Amino acid sequence: MTRISTFQQSQTLINEMLRSQSKLADAQRQVSTGHVAEYYKDIHMDVSNLAGAKSLLSRLEQHEANNGKVMSRLAQYDQALAGMENAGGDVLSAVMSTINTASPQGLYGTIEGAFETILNFLNSQNTEGYLFAGSNSDVPPVGITSINDLMAAAEPPTDIFQNNDLKASVRIDENRTLEVGVLADDIGLEIMTSLQRLALWANGTVPTTAPLPTGPSNSFGSPLTQEDQDFLVGEIASLETMLDSIAGFRGANGLNQRTMEDATEVLTQQINQTKVFISDIQDVDAAEAISNLNQREFALETSYSVLSAINRMSLLNFL
Repeated sequence: MTRISTFQQSQTLINEMLRSQSKLADAQRQVSTGHVAEYYKDIHMDVSNLAGAKSLLSRLEQHEANNGKVMSRLAQYDQALAGMENAGGDVLSAVMSTINTASPQGLYGTIEGAFETILNFLNSQNTEGYLFAGSNSDVPPVGITSINDLMAAAEPPTDIFQNNDLKASVRIDENRTLEVGVLADDIGLEIMTSLQRLALWANGTVPTTAPLPTGPSNSFGSPLTQEDQDFLVGEIASLETMLDSIAGFRGANGLNQRTMEDATEVLTQQINQTKVFISDIQDVDAAEAISNLNQREFALETSYSVLSAINRMSLLNFL
């Protein structure tokens, strides 16, 4: 006698259907989230690598954001230094023209204009405060407002500067720190000294800083006296040295800009590589995930169909 039973077969098919439902739910979650797993426990073999990669990515992205701010600051430095170099060049040109023509017309106006331009650049600001003030960024690095204040200052005018000596540094990547700060007294003392000497002479006072002129001052009267001519000739070397110094600061700042550009380019590559590594661990391939979803939907529908057919069967049908 043959024994007929559908119970065990039904249980097997029900279990298979439940597994198909679970696989389908997992495939649907992968398609909707784009992630291989919902919890770290499901990818426990890769958790350490994934956590380390995410930590590295966070640091790299922070370096990149910081470097963007520093690049902006370096561009502002370059603009200010270029403006100061141009103003100093204007003074040198005016001095040489005065010597060649023996006419001081326009010389003092050029000196005053250069002073105002340089003062504005030295006291320039960004969203973080005064650019050339060191860490004392909430105080103007040059504490005077007029050329009369400059003439009343010490000779040389070291007392007009209010910046401190702390230059800004930034960590540009995982291994390097770069000093990028520029201080007002470093770049401004020479040119302010030259302007102070010219302004004092123009107002009848013989400067006491080297090179000490013989005098007396004729206040750049017209025509120029021999003493005026000798004083202006003596200032040419100082003005040229000052311009060379500013050009040196621009060059150093330009080198920092190039270093930052190279570092940022490397950071971008590292960020992209780290993102790919993270994606390989936690993200699914979209096309593959959709294909798996379709296959599991079909498998579940097949399980429903077979189970339904089994449920409709009975011993009466067999008999």
